[in-house]
Amino acid sequence: MKRKMVMLLPIVVVATLTGCRTVPVSGRTQLMLSSEDYEIGLGEEAYGEYKQKLRASVNQTHNQALRRVGEAVRGAASYDRYTWEFVVLDNPEPNAFCLPGGKVAVYSGIFDYLSNDAELACVVAHEVAHAIARHGGERMSWAQLQTLGMYGILSGTKSEGIAALYGLTTDVGVMLPFSRSNETEADRIGLILMARAGYNPQAALAFWRKFGSDKPQSALGSWLSTHPGGTARIQDLEAAMPDAMNEYQAARNKKDLGTLYTTSRSR
Repeated sequence: MKRKMVMLLPIVVVATLTGCRTVPVSGRTQLMLSSEDYEIGLGEEAYGEYKQKLRASVNQTHNQALRRVGEAVRGAASYDRYTWEFVVLDNPEPNAFCLPGGKVAVYSGIFDYLSNDAELACVVAHEVAHAIARHGGERMSWAQLQTLGMYGILSGTKSEGIAALYGLTTDVGVMLPFSRSNETEADRIGLILMARAGYNPQAALAFWRKFGSDKPQSALGSWLSTHPGGTARIQDLEAAMPDAMNEYQAARNKKDLGTLYTTSRSR
């Protein structure tokens, strides 16, 4: 067992030392073992599958809003490595996602909960933040280290119970909190991006307060299930608001709330 662990140790050390990257906007140093080209390829493949399963919305109001907001947020992100695409998918769930490589999809159902362009910018900027932070690649990198650890355990013991305990403790103690920290970082980066795009970042508080601790978490379906919710999220956004407001004040083309929407469940 000792010999096998000694063989694994250099792999872990080299991977950790050589696989570091600085996250745009936040400046955090992250572990990154996957290549960006590989991630982009995965995103392209998944994007094609989504477009086969869900048809694009024909609602021109929604499409124009996403085109307008998406272009503004993309410009604020200034990440030209990706071929950005923004699409409204026809699905009643209030959901949104961004795949590696800058493929941003917003489900039509989320427009029932939006009051203006700035709130849509909050959603879009959060997803764009995931993309430029390469959170998907970062999670894959940590999963690789988790697998190396599992290999080390399995090579030294035949106990399935110990291996299962390792998987459970690393999932609950490392991977899940790590995933939530990615969501918090995406919130903060997104706040800066929407402000740089000229949208009033205070709209993010208005949007998330609609889904506060007094609302059922299922209000935003599966999208919210992996996100920090309730008062904790609002508190994090409020803490980040001074920096975001400074960015907003420095923005050349202030849009405030942008176009107002006439139909919304939030009214």
